[in-house]
Amino acid sequence: MDEIVFFGAVVLFVLFGPWVLVWRGRLKRKQERAEDQERWRYLSDRVLGLEAAVHELKSARAAPSSAPDMAKPVRPAEPITPTQPIAEPIGPPASEPVIAKSAGSVSSAEMEAAQAWVKATLPPQARVPTTAPPPPLSAAEPGPTFHQEPAPSLVDRFRSALDIEEALGTNWLNKLGIAILVLGVAFFLAYQLKNLGPAGKVLVGAIISAAMLGTGLWFERSDRYRILARAAIGGGWALLFFVTYAAYHVPAAHVLASQGIDLVLMLLVAAAMVWNTLRYRSQVVTGLAFLLAFLTVTISHVSVYSLSAGVILAAGLVVIAGRMQWFELEIFGILASYLNHFLWLRPIIEPMHGHRHPFPEFAASAAILALYWVIFRISYVLRRPEDDRKERVSSIAALLNTVLLLALFKYQSAHPEWAFWALLAIGGVETVLSQLPVTRRRRSAVVVLCTIGVILLIAAFPFRYSGTRLAVLWLLEAEALLLIGVWTHEIVFRRLGALASLLVAGQMLSFDAARVLGMRMDGADVHADLRLATLFAIASAVFYANAHWVLRRWRDVFTVEFDRRLMQRLSYVAGFMAFVSAWIAFPDSWTAVAWCVLGLLLTTAARKLEFRELSYQAHFLALAAVIRSLAVNLENATKYHGFTLRLITISAVSVLLYATSRWGRQAEGAIREKHDGEWSYNWLAVLDHAYTWSASFLLALLAWYELRSVSVAVAWVVGGLILFEAGFIRKSISLRLQAYLLFLSGFLRIFFVNLNAAGEPGEISPRVYTVIPLALAFFYAYWRLQTSQAQLSDWERKLKAPEFTSYLGTITIASLMRFEVEADWIAAAWAALVFALMAVAWRSGLRVFLHQALLVGLAVLFRAVLHNFYQRTYFPAPLWDSRMVSVGAVVALLFAALPFAFRLRRKGEGSFESGIVRILQTLASRPEQVIFFVAIGLLTVLLALEMRHGLITLSWGLEGVAIFMFALWVSERSFRLSGLGLLLLCVGKILLVDVWRLSPRDRYLTLIVLGSALLLVSFLYTRHREAIRQYL
Repeated sequence: MDEIVFFGAVVLFVLFGPWVLVWRGRLKRKQERAEDQERWRYLSDRVLGLEAAVHELKSARAAPSSAPDMAKPVRPAEPITPTQPIAEPIGPPASEPVIAKSAGSVSSAEMEAAQAWVKATLPPQARVPTTAPPPPLSAAEPGPTFHQEPAPSLVDRFRSALDIEEALGTNWLNKLGIAILVLGVAFFLAYQLKNLGPAGKVLVGAIISAAMLGTGLWFERSDRYRILARAAIGGGWALLFFVTYAAYHVPAAHVLASQGIDLVLMLLVAAAMVWNTLRYRSQVVTGLAFLLAFLTVTISHVSVYSLSAGVILAAGLVVIAGRMQWFELEIFGILASYLNHFLWLRPIIEPMHGHRHPFPEFAASAAILALYWVIFRISYVLRRPEDDRKERVSSIAALLNTVLLLALFKYQSAHPEWAFWALLAIGGVETVLSQLPVTRRRRSAVVVLCTIGVILLIAAFPFRYSGTRLAVLWLLEAEALLLIGVWTHEIVFRRLGALASLLVAGQMLSFDAARVLGMRMDGADVHADLRLATLFAIASAVFYANAHWVLRRWRDVFTVEFDRRLMQRLSYVAGFMAFVSAWIAFPDSWTAVAWCVLGLLLTTAARKLEFRELSYQAHFLALAAVIRSLAVNLENATKYHGFTLRLITISAVSVLLYATSRWGRQAEGAIREKHDGEWSYNWLAVLDHAYTWSASFLLALLAWYELRSVSVAVAWVVGGLILFEAGFIRKSISLRLQAYLLFLSGFLRIFFVNLNAAGEPGEISPRVYTVIPLALAFFYAYWRLQTSQAQLSDWERKLKAPEFTSYLGTITIASLMRFEVEADWIAAAWAALVFALMAVAWRSGLRVFLHQALLVGLAVLFRAVLHNFYQRTYFPAPLWDSRMVSVGAVVALLFAALPFAFRLRRKGEGSFESGIVRILQTLASRPEQVIFFVAIGLLTVLLALEMRHGLITLSWGLEGVAIFMFALWVSERSFRLSGLGLLLLCVGKILLVDVWRLSPRDRYLTLIVLGSALLLVSFLYTRHREAIRQYL
């Protein structure tokens, strides 16, 4: 059943294949007729326009001239020099075809349009100016009429259907009949019948073929029967060839004793068939004859030598195809030849069930296949196609020839070890053929044969070599192809060499590098493979040389944009090969260091040699090194000479990143620049700064992992100081911004770690020796920024970097006091800080310390109220820890700071702000008010808490008098009013509380003292009335 289906498919392919070609030819002719009709329509429109223009010119000459022109002598017209016509290609019409009208229906608008078109079309010598618009065409002078072609009617469509029916009856049916008849006779001769012997069968076949040939030759002279006759001729020649073939090779028709005689007879029949069919110049007749001949040979294979008939048919076919330019026919010949051979091989190979072993006919089979390939390849080399379509068909035939040859070689392969030599030999022959002078006349042939040859040469090596040896051989071959293409100026070799380079890289990555990755993923083997790493390094160097040196050295050779870009992309392949080479040579934590070294070399080369591709590769290597450091190196605590590999490798990576940023800097200027009124980012500058940011980040993480907890903040701030100074030396805002970030990180860390680290009794607390250096570093940074205002950037001024570092220092000292000083004396320590800040602000004239002093003063107020005034026990505290002593010290220190506050005040300073900002600015301009009222408020509350109930009013009265006298001394009205207010509070308290609750002694004493105080105040008001009025 399989055989029947297979032979049925072959018959259908042979019978209907040529008609597909015929249908394609008719479709092409139909398209050509449509194009011709469109061109005729376009030319008709132009003729119509030219006739209208000529008519206008004649009318203009015949019209009488004006009176003034008649008085002037008529100047003879200059002879018009005929211009040489220039042939121009006829393009498609610019608009829809114009349907011409009769002369009487031509409108004036159409005439004006035609006149303008003629003026623009005619040469300058032929233009004649018109003085009046031409008169319309009269009915007596009708113009030519052009009509649009009508659409096909129903009758036309019916007639077309009849044409198809006629073609089916007169053309296709006779070819189907001839094919079936030839196959029937072939089967008749191929199988034994009891009634006829071999000679009878041969005689019957010869008579039938002769009858078919004679009938065809006789009726071919009549036009009516020419199609049928030519089909009979083709079938007759096919049958006669098969009869000649069967006379020796088919046992049922074996009449010849010598194979040589039969071969000569087949050659004679084939030659006669070629000679006769060429007379008719019909591809269909010739194709039918040969394909039927192939088909008859197909059904009667006996031995390998019976395939020699196919060789003879192939030879005859290529002669006809080359002579008549029937290259489609050659494609069918190639398919038929190799298909015949496959059908012969199938009964031999299939019983082996995949286990190939030598068979007796192996050598003869290979020789016949090689002979097929040689015949069709010689035909391809020697031919000269007339147009591009035939050249494309020829290229398809050339590819099919080699592909089918290799497919059958593989199918019958009994010696796999010969595959290398077979591919090498065929590839070499194809490459040599592509460079022959006869081949170089056709560019397509050179490209096709050269491509096939190089592909086979490349494909040959994996059949004999593997691993690194295969990579080396492929690398040598790719480089040889590229250099040959450069030296010979052959673009095919150059492109194939570049593509082969990509193939080498892919093979090395997908096999060699993948093998190393597999071993390292499961930890089986993490050692360096220096041999493989060296191979990757050599490949990288070769690719770099191709991408940069070869491309520049022979710049005139790479004129095509695609070639230049392809060569430039080899640079990225080289970079990735170097990336893998470093990974293979330096495993584990040293990989990141190797990548950074390679990145430094690339970015330096990019800067010196101006190779932008190298800079991009350096950025990739740096990013990979940072990611690997975070993923691998940070967790590696292996000791090496007393130091962890984490410390050694990450320090080296950071130093290399800093060096890359310094020596390989590629962009000058700011990160954000203004061009033509618009801001844009300088991304190269961003990448340059990313190196230092990455290095600083890695060092900060390294300090976190390697140092004790209390030392991390110190390390961060010290590193920030180094970056801070480096930023000023290199004038780099990026380094200074990193320093600010490290300052802030160290400052925040002390609240989580350092301030909570308590020391051993009798020893200096870790808070002291870790936090005080931070505060000094912050104040140093403030001093450095304050003295270098001219070098600060707009960003730093906008961020108020000096004030920022100053606040960090002050808050650090205040926080240290909070944890180191006893709880009851924290407010006093902060009050001492207020005194010191006020003194520094007065001495330096820097108001930032004044602002800090005011903030700390408010902190003093809250601390004293929420802690010192809080009743914690009913037992009296020791004198040193009593509220009277601790809060009294606070009040004393605040009053001691008042002289500095008076010198720092700015009376009458206006503000353009509103709301809370205006209030804060007002308080900053009058610091003495804040300090005074905080001190007075604390003192007033302290007296209320510490004095006996009967002496509170007395003490407040004395306080009020003291405040009033102090106010008169400093000439401050708000102080004076506060003193008066306190005295009035005492009066109210006496009337409402003391008179009713105090003991008689306390009541009398309070009244006497408060009355004396009020009289004293009144006396002072009277005494200093003029001065007070001046103050007011």
